[in-house]
Amino acid sequence: MTTGPAPEGAPHDVDTRTASFAQRRLWFLDQLAGSATGSMLPLVLRLRGTLDADRLERSLAGIVARHEVLRTRFTAVDGEPVPVVDATAGPTLRRITATGPADLYARCLGRPVDLGAEHPVRATLARVADDEHLLLIEVHHIAVDGWSWGVLLDELAAGYRGETVAPPARQYADLARAQAERLTGERLERLLGHWRDRLAGLTPLELPTDRPRPRRWDGSGDVVRFDLPADLVTAVDGLARSRRVTRYMVLLTAYQALLGHWAGRTDVAVCSTLADRAQRGAAELIGPLVNTVVLRTDLSGRPGFDALLERVRGRVPADLSHAEAPFDLVVGALGGSRDLSRHPLAQASFTLLNSPIRPVRMPGLDVTLVEPPLTETPLDVFLDLTLRTDGSIAAILQYATALFDAATMRAFARAYVALLRAVLA
Repeated sequence: MTTGPAPEGAPHDVDTRTASFAQRRLWFLDQLAGSATGSMLPLVLRLRGTLDADRLERSLAGIVARHEVLRTRFTAVDGEPVPVVDATAGPTLRRITATGPADLYARCLGRPVDLGAEHPVRATLARVADDEHLLLIEVHHIAVDGWSWGVLLDELAAGYRGETVAPPARQYADLARAQAERLTGERLERLLGHWRDRLAGLTPLELPTDRPRPRRWDGSGDVVRFDLPADLVTAVDGLARSRRVTRYMVLLTAYQALLGHWAGRTDVAVCSTLADRAQRGAAELIGPLVNTVVLRTDLSGRPGFDALLERVRGRVPADLSHAEAPFDLVVGALGGSRDLSRHPLAQASFTLLNSPIRPVRMPGLDVTLVEPPLTETPLDVFLDLTLRTDGSIAAILQYATALFDAATMRAFARAYVALLRAVLA
């Protein structure tokens, strides 16, 4: 693999790489927050049956050996992050006894990671009973995204089954270096120019809160979980086909319409995290292959849903064609924000993952996903939708507890489902 010369000022006796724009942003946030725990993303599996813990640990070690990003530390050179790849070394599988998920969470979640000294992945196996275990895998967002979990679980199961898993043809750092070479000069300026025009004059979305907004964002959060049943998703897809739009556009339009109604606003912008998996070899990689864009919609004139969907159809494709512009550079191009009480540019977010996590099949085990608690949030409101294999969508409405009560968010979730059913009736 060709990685090019080490960055100027980087240590000469280590294996260095190029940080992607996403990794740079997450590293800077980590430095500002003092290695806060909010960027450690947990995944929990319940394993029922006869477990071979040593085989499980070997499978985890194989994943880390194949994916450099999971054994990468980040050292600071002239105030910039430089990834340092360590020699192959799997995570030590911490083994404990626990009474159940709550006990596991209380003992293991909430521990920060030092990105300069530690690898961004750790794993804990909790014995609940002879025939029941909980596997907790935590990965810092600097090394993983939503898509990555599917790759990790596929490889974990294959390794446990004793199958040979081929290493990826390219490493995450290869794509990061290609991105750095591509996003320069006129190309980068053209991308940023689109967003300067598109987001000019954008003001904060002032949602009605249950409590006054703190002067400084504290990140405390909670979630409301709900479902979009398979029949509703099928109807959404039918509407999308008839209007020549995508499922994403229909669900986004409903979300923006509801936010606009709630806030009494006709100018509504939301952040959306988009996967960047179209490049050769990207689908099989673990790593944060994502970028954040701000999608702005005009709700003026009291349009019906069909008319509003047509407005979204007229705007979103152009925005998505410029989605490669790194979010931090977009914020800078628009003058940034000195308001420490809120996220820059948008206060709400929308994400749709259309690639469901496949069932995890390990011999002798019944494997199920367990939903871990989410106690931090980067925005006022964050709607995260994930397609399931049965055609339904799992919805997580993440919200800032400094601003909203759980009852308010439960009402918002019910209103979102009701709005979709109304426009599809």
